Amino acid sequence: MICPHCQTSLLYRQRPNRVCSSCGRPFALEPKESPFRLHDLRLRRLAEKLSDGRGLLYTGPQLYFAAGRKTLPSTGRHYHFAAVGYSVLIGIIGVVLLLIGVPVGPGLAGIAATILVVNLILLLMRPQLARRSTVHPEPGYADFSTRVLRPWQRIYGGPPAGLTRDDFRPQAVPQPRVALLCPDRPTLTCLAANGASASWQLALCERPEQVPPGIPVLVLHDAGIAGIGWARQVRAAFGPRAVLLGLSPATVRTAKWAVRVKERPVESAELPPAIGAEDRQWLLDGWWSPVAALPPARLLALVQRGVDRVAEAADPDHRRAGQVGFLTWPTPA
Repeated sequence: MICPHCQTSLLYRQRPNRVCSSCGRPFALEPKESPFRLHDLRLRRLAEKLSDGRGLLYTGPQLYFAAGRKTLPSTGRHYHFAAVGYSVLIGIIGVVLLLIGVPVGPGLAGIAATILVVNLILLLMRPQLARRSTVHPEPGYADFSTRVLRPWQRIYGGPPAGLTRDDFRPQAVPQPRVALLCPDRPTLTCLAANGASASWQLALCERPEQVPPGIPVLVLHDAGIAGIGWARQVRAAFGPRAVLLGLSPATVRTAKWAVRVKERPVESAELPPAIGAEDRQWLLDGWWSPVAALPPARLLALVQRGVDRVAEAADPDHRRAGQVGFLTWPTPA
């Protein structure tokens, strides 16, 4: 790794106890021991990317997902573990049989044939094993906070640049024009920390009962069965006031920027008819994408589009345009 202080390239033996042997200064993260093989310079780069070059503030979960996005385990790991594990077990049993007197020639042939048959069976079962697998960042956020953020605080005397407090509370808006409803508190924290309430006169709400009466409601949720089900309930409660922002499975299922995690599959779920067959199967297979993983710039852009939609719907000219149609939009004389 590169020393974050003197830029010296250090072998593992040259950085004992997280101290650079060249400049003698301590660093916070040892890539061989830290989650996602993080080191100080990589964490700084992640912080700079989340700030988007304009000083945006981000939350701990946003940093966590940014750090772990490229190290998410594969759905094929259960197949590989099973293939290796059964092969080793059969090999051990075969060696024991040879030691107790089974003839070498037939014994080795039997071992090889058994390993081949077992691996063929596992190969046929591979799609089912992949479907039943789970995918999560490893380790979890609590462990990440303990093993990454605390050492950083101890060495540098403060959090990574741009990291906002987890206990940040949204400020009340005296006369909000729009409400944003999202059950994920870190997402609301990010919006509040970056001035969304004041910029858009936006009431940030974690629960439906917190939404002020009589104003449009932007609904932001995870792209998953649970998130979509929650959004349907909210839309039923608020009627035409509700404007769904997503996330949508159609967007996150193939997007390169999306964080995709996976639970156990389910056989059926109540999903909107508008969801396509591929997206529906993706959801039933247990896949979802957390809104907490959206980086600040993407999150703010998504909310900006929602606020613009509300403003356009309230504009008489835009309403008439929708009734007339794009091709017959009147032009000034």
